[in-house]
Amino acid sequence: MSEERRVFGLSEDDLVRIDPVELRTLLHERTHHTIEVLLYRILAGKLKPPSDLGDTVELLLRVWKRRGLPTDTPDLKWSERYLDIAKKVKAGKKVKLGEEMPKPFSKREMETVRKLVYERRSIRMFEARPVSEATVRKILHAGLMAPQGCNLGSTRFLVLRDPQAIKLLKSDIPVENAVVVVICQDMRTYRVVGHDVRNPQNVYFDAAAAADHILLMAHALGLGGVWLTHGEEVAKAVRERFNLPEYYRVPLHIAIGWPAEAPIKSQRMRVEEAIISGEG
Repeated sequence: MSEERRVFGLSEDDLVRIDPVELRTLLHERTHHTIEVLLYRILAGKLKPPSDLGDTVELLLRVWKRRGLPTDTPDLKWSERYLDIAKKVKAGKKVKLGEEMPKPFSKREMETVRKLVYERRSIRMFEARPVSEATVRKILHAGLMAPQGCNLGSTRFLVLRDPQAIKLLKSDIPVENAVVVVICQDMRTYRVVGHDVRNPQNVYFDAAAAADHILLMAHALGLGGVWLTHGEEVAKAVRERFNLPEYYRVPLHIAIGWPAEAPIKSQRMRVEEAIISGEG
């Protein structure tokens, strides 16, 4: 390359020195924006491949490996797969992704979706029965798989089981016999790409999407959960109690446990009432 390639103003020397979390974020975001969002239009013949397709991701992966950082994680393998595809496209090779197009669910599958989406309800009282670590991991994994703005990889979890620690999270709902998942957003991921200024709302959107996936998975596993919010005073207390760095934003928490109640599910207005306007 005749000119040094920079990533959000950072040179290769800068990339060697930055926080690994920031480097990983750049790898996620650039894989998404410089390969993924272009690739399918390219494969459909609607866009000519840019001459530098994949070059930035190749640079970031080279720096990542140069620093001896792990390459066996799902997100790194995802970036490597997209880079491999980009190289084949640039070489004029045919690419077969091996992925299936979305298909309508069967009636049986839709019954599961109905149970998941329309029968989930907030549970606020829990049995004195432990939730296994394996079950918590399944629930957290669902949270990580939620949609996220620009695929930054910002979501983190603080899992609380100690009743005294849980009391820090003051809300109008007393939490007993539950595991509490505090959803945190790592602001380093937003800052390195400038989203803390350009798209500050994404911090809350990303946390909310993760919370929704967590609640749905808890419901699917037979547990109950309730989404709880708290003010900055509580968030500060949590950061101080657990020595969390300032770059962790703490927007909400979820209590999860084995249901000790069967509340009536809240209902909403009709869909027609919720539509503000429509075409035609």
